[in-house]
Amino acid sequence: MRVALILCLFHVAASAEPTEPELNRQFCASIGGQTEVRHYYTYPDGSGHVVVDCETESHVYESGLDKRSSLDSIQQVLFFAALAGKLPSVVIFDTDGREGRFEYRIKTACQQAGVRYEVYQSN
Repeated sequence: MRVALILCLFHVAASAEPTEPELNRQFCASIGGQTEVRHYYTYPDGSGHVVVDCETESHVYESGLDKRSSLDSIQQVLFFAALAGKLPSVVIFDTDGREGRFEYRIKTACQQAGVRYEVYQSN
């Protein structure tokens, strides 16, 4: 029984979809970038920092799954680009092989803002 349970758990873990951080590491490595780059800033009442998902010599990338949680990607990458003095790019990890409503909204907003938009297949 114990061996069967362990094999079942191993199968579930092996067939599970990659997580957003895993996909980001794969994408960033594929373009020779660095993940989780911190940029510090000050504002009138204090200071803070942001963590860029992926950064190369010329671009900052904000990445996310093809879900509602990625709708703020454009705001984030535009702020990152201003801090880093680099070009902005949004990367969406496509989990279902189709352009859904959130991808469509993000792509359209990127086009309006002049931000590069890329899709990275997660499967």
